[in-house]
Order: sequence, then C-alpha cells, then structure tokens
Amino acid sequence: MSKNATKTKGMVTGMEKASYGLYFLGQNIFFMLIFMYMNTYFTDVGISALSVAGIALVVKVWDAVNDPIFGGLIDRVHFKKGKFLPWLRISLVGIPVATCLLFAIPTEASEAFKIVWACVAYILWDTAYTICDVPIFGLVTTITSVQQERTTLNAIGRVCAMVAAMIIMVVIPTFRSMLGGWTATVIMLSVIGAITMLPICLSAKERVAPSAEQEESVGLKEMFRYMKTNKYLLIFYSAMLVVGSLNIASNLGMYIARYCLGNEAIQGLLAIIGILPSILLGVFIPVFTKKVDKFKLYYGGVVATMLLTILKFIVGYHNFAGFLITTTLVAIPVGLTTTLNFMFTPDCAEYGRYKSGIAAPGITFATQTFFVKMQSALVVAIGSAMLAAIGFVEGEGAAQAAGFADKLWMISNVLPIVGMTIALIILRQYKLNDHDVELMAKCNSGEITREEADSKMINKY
Repeated sequence: MSKNATKTKGMVTGMEKASYGLYFLGQNIFFMLIFMYMNTYFTDVGISALSVAGIALVVKVWDAVNDPIFGGLIDRVHFKKGKFLPWLRISLVGIPVATCLLFAIPTEASEAFKIVWACVAYILWDTAYTICDVPIFGLVTTITSVQQERTTLNAIGRVCAMVAAMIIMVVIPTFRSMLGGWTATVIMLSVIGAITMLPICLSAKERVAPSAEQEESVGLKEMFRYMKTNKYLLIFYSAMLVVGSLNIASNLGMYIARYCLGNEAIQGLLAIIGILPSILLGVFIPVFTKKVDKFKLYYGGVVATMLLTILKFIVGYHNFAGFLITTTLVAIPVGLTTTLNFMFTPDCAEYGRYKSGIAAPGITFATQTFFVKMQSALVVAIGSAMLAAIGFVEGEGAAQAAGFADKLWMISNVLPIVGMTIALIILRQYKLNDHDVELMAKCNSGEITREEADSKMINKY
C-alpha cells in the first residue's frame, strides 16, 4: 500500500466495524458446526462413513449450480435498499432453521431414511449459506472504497470467525452431553449465531454507489468472459481448494481426540491452542500489510505450516507434551494464512474489472464461496472415505480395531502435507501484489487513466 492510501479519510463507522465482526462470529458458528462436526454427527447417528462421503459429494452437484446462479443474481438484481444488505437480511432465518434441521435426524429411523434426511437438509443449508456468504464478503466493496479499510474489515471478520471456531470447538466436545446431546446443543448455538448476525443488517450503510457500468446487467457471455480473464482468482482459490480438501485433520478433530488421545474433551484444549494465534495475529494483520505485501506473508505461512506439520507427524501423538508443543507451533502460521485467506478476493475483483471491463463483484465473491464450500464438502468426503478405508466402525462409542489410531494419525498428517506441497506449486503463478491492485482500483474508479496505471505497476498484466 502506498503512503497516500493509508492517509485516505475513513468511511466506515465504529459500529459498522463491530457489527461486521459480529456477523462473521454468527456466520462461522454455523459454518464450523457443519465443517467440524457434520460427519461426526452423521456417523454417531448410524450413517456409515462411506455414505457420509457420498452425501457430501451429492450436495456439491447442487452447489456447483447455485453459486454461479446466485453470483449472477447479485450482479443483476438491484434492491432499493442496497446491493448486498437485503440478501443478508433474507439469510437470517434460513441458516438457523437449516442448521437445526441438519442436526435433528431421527435416530430410530432406517439408515436409508437418515441418508435422505441428511441430503435434503444439507442442500437447504448449502443454499441458505450461499445467500449470506457472497454478500457479506462483497459488502466491503460497497461500504468503503478505501483499500486499507477493506483490509481492516477483512481482518476483523477473520478474527471473529476464529473466535467462532474456538467457541464451537470448545463447546461441542466439552459440553455437548451436558447440554442434552447434538440437537439441543445445535439449537442453542443457532440462536446465538442468529442474534450476532442481526446488527450488521441494521447498522451498515452501502455508501459506495455502483457506477453506471456496474448497474448494467451481466449476461452469460460476459460472465464467462469475466471468469476467463480473471486468472488470479482461479489460481488462488484452486490452491486453497487443494489445501483445504486434503487438510482432513481439521475435519477429523473429534476422531483424533477420541481415538488417538483417548478423550474427546481434549479437543477443547486443542481448539484454544489452534485458534488463539489466529485471533492475535488478526489484530496485527493491518499493521503487517502496511509493511509487507500480504501475498508474501501468505506464501511464507503455507511454507512454514508444511514444514511444521512434517515435524508434528514425526513427533507423533504418544508423547503428549511433544504433541502439544508441535500443535502450538503449527497453529502460528496457520493463524496467519487463515486470517489472510479472504483478503485476496477484493484484489481479484479489481483485477477482473481492470482486465475485462466488467464490474462483477457478485461473480467474484460467488467464486470464493463456491471454492470454500467445495473444499468443506471435499474434506468431509475425503476424510470420511479415508475413515472407511482404515476400517472405521460407525456408531457413537463403537470399539475400533487394533492399530486404528496409528492409521488415523498417519492419514490426518500425510494428506495435508501433500496438499500444501501442491498448493505451493500452484501459487507460484499468482502475480498480484498490493501496490498494483491499488493502481487498478484507482483506474477502475476513474482517478487515473489506464496508461498511468500500467506505467506505475511492478508487474505486467
């Protein structure tokens, strides 16, 4: 970022910043319930691990359809009260209801009935989540045009998302039985999530009005042309998809706590160890990004995570002290990359408009949502398939075969290492940087000409 950019007068109020963070707190309560515990819940109620993998993949067929459709709708539908806020208001009911439905499968029903219930409820949840996810990320482009404020808002959102993750990862394994089981616990958490998502719908103001170009409807031809020219959006999220899909340790935490460490309540401690670095680093991300390009920070974080995961795998889980130390070390670079993850989408939105001439933030953020949900489904599918492959026996409290814990430890470490290695190769093709994106934003808003922007850029696009 240039010095001039950091001195630009702010547009966002303190209330908006707080409510933006609170929305992510609530939204990620719902997301983490699904991401962390859906497969555990499904196998606990008697659905086989292989069937869970199939459910996750079936839902992605619908997901592959609804994300591009919704992204196009956002860019084509113009509400009188804003571009993104009306969608957030619609989602306030849909997400809590769908989440509760997903965790209310009748335990006495046949497995076939449970599978149908799970598929229908998951599809409803996926649709409701799409309605909120694209707009909340896109909102930063309409409540402020100041690049540093966008970075700050994204950092606040990431910190609150990590707080939500810690809440879910502590409450479920520690208090689930005490609160009355899966369904009762999820209902309580859904009420909390809905309450925290409400303030942004009342306090935010979309003050950056769309230009005449942005108000034009984007047809299918323009949508495909936009996606074709926005290569860095696809590069970044392809890498993130590989990392997320193979990071099965993040999804098998309850199983690791149960079978490797001997007590599922230990996951609460591991959650605190894993999430605190993200929260602490998130506070300082706006400061870091003023001094160091955020992609360099991100790439270095992936490298460090891969190397420390190798160390963690070698140390193993039998030495609990060594396990805690290596888990803590891995959490530091993971906290950095997790906080930075979604800060690249606004950059890609500026690049896409700069290259194609099409202002389509809805498509850009829908692409982000699609890849995030695809990764969350694939990690469930891959993790569940791997559980089946190493002989997992479904049913809460079921005994596992000898050697199961060692096999679980191996797959939960080796697959993430492979994913990060592949992602680092893909990310070598990403060339956007903060300096150039700022110039693109100024050109897109008409502050400078295309020729002026090109002449000052570090890289050629």
